[in-house]
Amino acid sequence: MTSSSAGGSRNHHRVFGPHMRLALQGVLAILALALLGACAKTTPLASLPTAQAPQWKPGDFWEFSGKSRSAYALASRMEVKSVGEEVVLVGDGDPAKLLRLDKDLSVRESNGTLLQYSVGSGKDAYVFFPLAVGETRTFTQSTGTKKGSQTYTNTVSVEAAEEITVPAGTFKAFRIRVNKKNDTGWSGVYQMWYAPEVGYFVRIVDTHNNVVVLEKFGSRK
Repeated sequence: MTSSSAGGSRNHHRVFGPHMRLALQGVLAILALALLGACAKTTPLASLPTAQAPQWKPGDFWEFSGKSRSAYALASRMEVKSVGEEVVLVGDGDPAKLLRLDKDLSVRESNGTLLQYSVGSGKDAYVFFPLAVGETRTFTQSTGTKKGSQTYTNTVSVEAAEEITVPAGTFKAFRIRVNKKNDTGWSGVYQMWYAPEVGYFVRIVDTHNNVVVLEKFGSRK
């Protein structure tokens, strides 16, 4: 019996050799990071000062984990390319992954991996300034996709002030809910956490429940 047990132990180590164990450890680490992103810690705040629009500069960037249908996280790394009459961000350094915004940060065009569209008229807004808890605004827009043109309505509500912890750090943020619907009867919800200190969203849950969280931010000099 002892000899059989020892042989079994040796076989176990042959099956799960050093390379296999390292691969397994890597998979577990990825799963742990994914779980951290999906379960960002939030704590209610009594209040948060009204926030003004951020003053972005070319080279400002934000890096996310996960994938999203949100225009603001259409790639893992979003970097400001230019600021003027419109604001242009590039995803992952790829000019094809382009986000064009109005100066109020409403979306003009989004060319992401999961969703591509352009706004023909109206405002496709997911945030507005000044930003304050309890405020709600409604925006209507006509958008064009490969499937044709549709009319959408965004109801943007600033629900609460929260302290949120993501891999990039702990920040005071506004929790924003965007109820979006179109003229075909489709509807969906975005949950977004905007942190004034970061000047961007630190966590986004899109209409398909994809979750992205901020990993890193800064400015490329």
